[in-house]
Amino acid sequence: MWTSLTVAVAAVAFLLGSQYSGNLLSFSLSLLDRESDIERWSCRPFLPTNLHAETPPSPDHPAIRVATRTLHEYFTTRFAKGDIDSLSVAVVTSDGTLYENNFGVMRGNETSTSPPTTSHSMYRIASVSKLFTALEGLILEQKGIISWDDPVDKYIDNFKYSPDGLDPDKPFIPREGAPITLHRLATHTSGLGRDWPPGTVHRWPESLFGGGPPPTNGHPFPSHDALYAAIERHRLTSPPAAYPAYSNTATGLLGIVLEAAAASRGSSLANYADLLQRDVFGPMGMNGSHFLTTEDNKHLIVVPSLAPVIADQDFLDAMNPAGGQFSSLADMITVTQTLLNANHPRSQISQYSLNKWLQTVHAFEEDDWTEIGFMWEIIKARDSNGRLRKIYWKLGAMAGYHAAVAIHPGTGYGVVVLMGGHYHDAAKFAYDTFEIFQPAIDNALADLAEELYAGTWRDTDSHLGRNASSARIVIEKGTLYVEEYTLLGVNALKQFGARGRLALRSSMRRDEFRIDTGIPGYNGMKHMGCYPYWNGQDLWGIKNDAAINAIYFTSWGVDRRLHVPSLSLVLRRSQRD
Repeated sequence: MWTSLTVAVAAVAFLLGSQYSGNLLSFSLSLLDRESDIERWSCRPFLPTNLHAETPPSPDHPAIRVATRTLHEYFTTRFAKGDIDSLSVAVVTSDGTLYENNFGVMRGNETSTSPPTTSHSMYRIASVSKLFTALEGLILEQKGIISWDDPVDKYIDNFKYSPDGLDPDKPFIPREGAPITLHRLATHTSGLGRDWPPGTVHRWPESLFGGGPPPTNGHPFPSHDALYAAIERHRLTSPPAAYPAYSNTATGLLGIVLEAAAASRGSSLANYADLLQRDVFGPMGMNGSHFLTTEDNKHLIVVPSLAPVIADQDFLDAMNPAGGQFSSLADMITVTQTLLNANHPRSQISQYSLNKWLQTVHAFEEDDWTEIGFMWEIIKARDSNGRLRKIYWKLGAMAGYHAAVAIHPGTGYGVVVLMGGHYHDAAKFAYDTFEIFQPAIDNALADLAEELYAGTWRDTDSHLGRNASSARIVIEKGTLYVEEYTLLGVNALKQFGARGRLALRSSMRRDEFRIDTGIPGYNGMKHMGCYPYWNGQDLWGIKNDAAINAIYFTSWGVDRRLHVPSLSLVLRRSQRD
C-alpha cells in the first residue's frame, strides 16, 4: 500500500515545487499526531453551498422562528431612537423571505400626514445602483455583445486618459501599455478618480469646501462630454490594474460603454435607463425601479428629512449607473433571490455568469477581513462554528438615503436594508442581521445535510459478507466527514493514506462529492493550508470513467442511495439511521 502512495506523494511534491525525500512521508505523518495544529490548517470544507440555494430553509424551522423574533425586537428597539424616518428590511432566501418588515413613514418632514412605509415604497439606493450596471454587463456578455476584456476605446471614440503620475520627470506611460478595460471599470481597478469632474478646494488647508462629488463640489452632474473631458484632463489615482480605488467615475463610464455596445448591435434605446428597463427591470418584474421622480410615481417616493431635495435630482445619463437609481424592498427581494439562485424564474444570467460574478478580485493585504469583488464589497463574518465566511454586499449612502444589499452565498440567504433619515449606517444593520440569523441558518443547513447524507450506508446486496461495502458519514462543526469507508472489504480510507476520517468536499454539483484526501505528507501543515487539498483533489485516478474518490447521492427518503461510481456500487442507508 505504501509503495503506490509514496509514488503519488513524490509526484505531487514535484508539482508543488518540492524536493521529495523518502523520509518526508514518515516525518510528516509523525506531525499528524498534533491534532490541534491539524484542525487549524486542514482546510475543512463547508457544507455544500448549493443546498440552501436549491432547498431554502423554511420560516417554520424552530431556529429560524427564534431568530426572526430576535431580529424584530432588534429593529423595533433601534427604530424607536427616532433618527430614522423610513426603514425597510428583509431576510431573503431563493424562495421568498424569512423576515420582511417596514417601519416609519415615507415623508420624513410630514410625519403627521405621511403614508406609512411599505415594501413598495421607493428609495434612492445610491451606490447599490452599481450592482445593476454589473448585471447589465453580464447580460450583454451572455449575448456576445461585450467582453469584459474589451478596452473602453473599442466603444468610445477618441477616449483619452492620463496614466502618468505627478512627477513630470518620470517617463511617460503610453496608454497602450496600460489599457482601461471594462473589467477594470467594474472592479474599481481602472485608476479613474472617485467623483470627476473633481472640485477645486480653493481654501485648503483652512477649509475643505469644494471637495466631494458633483453637485456638492460646485460642478453639476456631468454630461457624457464633461465626463470624457475630466477623464482626459486629470491623472489616474494609480496605473490601471495596480491598486483599487473606489470610482463613481468608472461606473458611470461603464454604463455609457454598455449603451454604446448595445447601440452597435442596432439598439435604438435612448439612454442607460431604457437599457435597464429592457434587460433588467422589465424581464424581472421590477415595477418599483427607475431613475427619476415623476408625477406618476411621486406618491411612492421616500423623502427623508435630511436633504430631501435629493429625491428630485436628475443624475443624468452619465451618473445614473453609479448612483441614480430608485428601488423598492419588493424589487430588491427579487434581485436578491436571483443572486442566490441563478435558476430562479426571474434570473437573467446563467449559473456560469453568477459564479464568475461572485469571486474576489482584490484581497487587501493590509487586513484579513475585507476584499473587493466584481462591483461588490466583501467582508467576513464568523459562522456559528467560529469560521470566517464571506458576505458579498453593495452599500449605498447619499445624504438621507442609505442602503445595503448583501448575500451570504455559502449558506444561501441575503439581507436587504433600505433607509431614509439621519442615521447613516445601513451596513451595520445588515451585518448585525447576519450575526443574529447565522446560527439559525447554520442549524437549518446542518439539519438538511443530516437528512440528505448522514448515517450508515451499506450494500444493497446482503450476501457479500467479507467483501461487503459500507460508509458512515457524520456532520461535525459544519463539515461532512466519512468516518468509515469500506469498499469490497477493503478499508478505503487507509488506501488514501488517512489515519482517520476524511472530509467530503462538494463538486459544486448537487449531491456530488469528492473524498477530500489532500496529499498525505502535506496535510495539516501551516505552510500548506488549503494547497494540498486543492492540488490533490483529482490525484488518484479513475475506474469505470469515474474518479476513485468520488461519490454521489440519488433519490429521497427510503429510496435514497449512495453511489460509488468507480466500482458501480450502490449503498442504502441503514434503517437504524
